[in-house]
Amino acid sequence: MKTLSRILCCVFVITLACGALFASDLKVAPPPQHAMFVQPFFDINPLTNITIFTNLATDPTNLYNAAAGGYYVCGTTCADVGTDQWIGIPFTNKVADHATTLQAAIGYVSGTKRVNLGIYTDNPGVGPGTLLGMGAATNIPTSGMCCSLVQVKVGGTTGIALAANTKYWLVATSNDTQAPDFEGVWQASYTSDIAGDVTNAGWFTFSGLVPAGAVKGTNP
Repeated sequence: MKTLSRILCCVFVITLACGALFASDLKVAPPPQHAMFVQPFFDINPLTNITIFTNLATDPTNLYNAAAGGYYVCGTTCADVGTDQWIGIPFTNKVADHATTLQAAIGYVSGTKRVNLGIYTDNPGVGPGTLLGMGAATNIPTSGMCCSLVQVKVGGTTGIALAANTKYWLVATSNDTQAPDFEGVWQASYTSDIAGDVTNAGWFTFSGLVPAGAVKGTNP
């Protein structure tokens, strides 16, 4: 099966927290202090025939920069942030297809092991809009260890229909009912350019620690 790759347009960070709109409001996890350990990566849905979006590296033993830290993904009572912090990155696909598998380089820090990955429409000039589909993951690798990924299947047997030349968002959120204490780190890709929004009050831009992830699916 032929694999198709789409181009990443830009990267954003969404957060739900309190305070003014500055990059310093985004809570960043420090680089891990323990020695690196390489884990094998296993794709939960190998029957996908296209890569709709990815900013993962091509080396399966070095998919993302686990040594760099990243942005916390947190529930309302997580230890280091103490409030929700939700993270998202946008992508634009070039042809109509169906997203079936979402992947993110989220590493576990503490709390209940449960995190959501979803695809959202774009709300131009604001960020993510309407949720199109979501899955919950409880199999979460330890932060700072490459190269396992949090993975969820979405859209049932057919996937989530995505239009051609349209911007969407891959978003990681907490489950504040079942896992309000979840704390994870969305670890960095090897790309740059990032923006953020705190409490949906406006966007700001800066650089560094772009979260690593991918969207896979089928065409048709």
